[in-house]
Amino acid sequence: MNKLTSLTLAALLASPATLHAQATKSVRLVLPSGQKPVVGNVGRVFARQIQQRCEAKVITMGDAPLAVELALAPGFGAEGFRIEDRPGGGVRIVGNDERGLLYGVGKFLRTSRYDQGGFTPGTWRGTSVPKCPVRAIYLATHFMNYYEAAPLEELNHYVEDLGLWGYNTILIGFPTWQFNGLADPAARSWLDRFKVVLSQARRCGLQVGLIQVPNQGYKNAPREFLAPKVPGNRRGNHGVNLCVQKPEARALSLKMYEEILGEFKEVGLDYFCFWPYDEGGCACKDCWPWGGRGYPGISKEMTPRIRSRFPSCKIILSTWCFENENDNNPDGEWAGLTKAVNADKSWLDYIMADGHDDYFPKYLLESGVPGRLGLLNFPEISMFGMNPWGGYGANPAPAHFEKLWGRIKHMAAGGAPYSEGIYEDLNKAVYAQFYWDPERKAEETVREYAAFEFSPDVATDIVEVVRIFERNHNRKAIGASAVKAFEWVAKADAAMLPAARTAWRWRIVYLRALIDKELFERKGKLGGETLKAAFEELTRIYHAENAHSMPIKPPQL
Repeated sequence: MNKLTSLTLAALLASPATLHAQATKSVRLVLPSGQKPVVGNVGRVFARQIQQRCEAKVITMGDAPLAVELALAPGFGAEGFRIEDRPGGGVRIVGNDERGLLYGVGKFLRTSRYDQGGFTPGTWRGTSVPKCPVRAIYLATHFMNYYEAAPLEELNHYVEDLGLWGYNTILIGFPTWQFNGLADPAARSWLDRFKVVLSQARRCGLQVGLIQVPNQGYKNAPREFLAPKVPGNRRGNHGVNLCVQKPEARALSLKMYEEILGEFKEVGLDYFCFWPYDEGGCACKDCWPWGGRGYPGISKEMTPRIRSRFPSCKIILSTWCFENENDNNPDGEWAGLTKAVNADKSWLDYIMADGHDDYFPKYLLESGVPGRLGLLNFPEISMFGMNPWGGYGANPAPAHFEKLWGRIKHMAAGGAPYSEGIYEDLNKAVYAQFYWDPERKAEETVREYAAFEFSPDVATDIVEVVRIFERNHNRKAIGASAVKAFEWVAKADAAMLPAARTAWRWRIVYLRALIDKELFERKGKLGGETLKAAFEELTRIYHAENAHSMPIKPPQL
């Protein structure tokens, strides 16, 4: 079979092809001699995925009907992989590098089956190399959402799962506004948890990084150091932003971040992303416009301190909320940033930009990226159009995201979707595959996701269900199609094996269909035992018992 370089063709062929393979209850995993730790951890992820989905066992010694060999062979493209027939029988997954091996394992797993009495290996063969170098995911770590509340092992497994889809970087933000300094027990607990998470991500070959506001203080920030509130619709202000034009406040900010960077000495940082607003910003006469003066100034001053600790760390400058949805450049922030970056861009690697909902800054589309730096997007996959955001189960919107991605795919070097939890898991998969292959159609990813997580036999119906979910995204405009969606979901539920039927990824799809049907039939009124039980189950799945009620926790009836 000729090598394939496009996942688009592969996705169309993968699921039917598995029908011609034979199921087995034993798989021998063959690892290279003298393997590096990352390769061993990728093998562990491979075994976990198979064993949690079906009755097949993965062994590393002895004989088995199917052998799957993992190997490294650089030379065909950074982070790429090749899947081929193994001489003597079985399958060989070859990574150009360690991350490429992880992605090859992910592709092989997604194109295999788990519902034919064991493990049925996929027959996709070919080579695939990602187009976008930055394929990050930002995990918001606040408000006792899933990332703060889930059991650590479960969260670590979830991060590994994201890697299987093609993400290469895990970004988090240390929420200084939640704490009274690094000595605060709550801060110590947070750091202990997420240093473990980032370390585990590294063990599978992923990169890690921080997103931080350069002028954000702690809860106990001195009142005399605080910044004047910025004008306009920048969202979010916990009242701890510092005015970095005040010498004492600037010194405090630099010292704070020196200490925060020190906390990640052992983990290491591959990326540091500066963030302007929500939180952040200062409207004093010497900082404003923040995005064109104070913000790039303090970020540039902090960068040598970052690179002195992490010499290869790449620097991203976010432009979140520069734009006003009703005015292209009301405060001159884009013009000011462009002037600053054109004067000196040596300290920067990427500009990050995106807007709320379906807005993308017109300045970038019309004038290009300041300094002709690489462009990363920051799609909002969690909060759009629902309240509570994850309160109704899965919120897939593949057509919406394909439209947004289509505006910038010709100029983007990747991006980092904003995630508040696991209810947007399918949206994460869609963007991971956009970054891998910018031309890939979102519905191809939906079909591959459904075949992998549920069954190839129900994938076509689930594609239709997702279309209905997207049409009914507006909680005030759920149509009669919700009844049909639930019929399809109930039919799929009856056809699936217990391992898939009881998994949280299916339950959030099933519950979304059930909730939508109930809301349609009840004319939008919240109430009744069916909705109460559905919301309670979602709360358990999200570990949201102590979450902030507005953004994360399902309605409480």
